[in-house]
Amino acid sequence: MLKDLHANIKEEYHSAPGLAMLFDRSGGKLTPKMSEVIANAEIKDVHIKELINEIRAMWDEWDLREGGERDDCLEFDSFYSGFMAPYFGCYRCDETKMALKCIDMDKDDKVDWNEFVTYLKWAGHQYPQVENAEQLLSTAFRKGLIPAMQDEVIKQKLNDLPKLEGGEMDDDDIYD
Repeated sequence: MLKDLHANIKEEYHSAPGLAMLFDRSGGKLTPKMSEVIANAEIKDVHIKELINEIRAMWDEWDLREGGERDDCLEFDSFYSGFMAPYFGCYRCDETKMALKCIDMDKDDKVDWNEFVTYLKWAGHQYPQVENAEQLLSTAFRKGLIPAMQDEVIKQKLNDLPKLEGGEMDDDDIYD
């Protein structure tokens, strides 16, 4: 929060999506249970609800392409092609892999709708003035997912450092 304050960024931390994003950006890892609670949270703004429904329709098209059956999960290839490509230059780049790792909360090598809608709900709650689905997606990626990736970047850089005599680092070492 202090980093946002010093950068003159005003974010909301009182709603379930706001608290989840703060937790994620401060080094925590969103859990499947947190994602489920946010996915089940009611959206009060009718405009944002319509935009999320529009994005959900795009999601369902990609989901059906994967096997003809809607399972609320997208393979990384489909998620990248359908949603991430405008924000990440190449599919195989380390940055893209980190973003996918960040959004895959249950580590099943897929992106679940509940994992993705967390960022959409946060963006809609935080920036209700977005005009269309594309702006909502852009906000979710640029102001939600990409900043949330920073803890993955830091963890990767620390793990790339030469190991100390005590062995490997774990999450407790990184965040102490």
